[in-house]
Amino acid sequence: MKLKLILCLLGVFSLLRVNACSLADNDGILEKIAIQMTGNDVPFDILTNGDLGDHRSARPLIPIFVVLDSSNYSLELYFEAIGEVEITISLNGDVIYSFFENIQTSVQKGVQLPLGASGSFLIEIEGENGAYACGQFEL
Repeated sequence: MKLKLILCLLGVFSLLRVNACSLADNDGILEKIAIQMTGNDVPFDILTNGDLGDHRSARPLIPIFVVLDSSNYSLELYFEAIGEVEITISLNGDVIYSFFENIQTSVQKGVQLPLGASGSFLIEIEGENGAYACGQFEL
């Protein structure tokens, strides 16, 4: 039941046309930004016991939430259980990180970006079934 609620909320957030929402600290300096993820028509395999249905007329849900902490140059990735994925992060078109994760439960992962790096970043997440999600951000 909780999983369906979380997935529904993620679905609603993915339909919003907001590029990023920012959180400010006490000084008013922006530190954390939610990265909008977009994907292809192939849904990620969500490893649950429940029946989530297979409604192809609706856009597939992206069970991944990415938050940029610009004060620490880090990313926080929140995943549902989606199995084997490849995560690639590029800076100005050059790959700076590429790694595989086997996500068997809902989990949070942290990625440290190079300190002082600036430019256009692209994060890409690809499932072994061909599901794909990506998001862009600037530092």
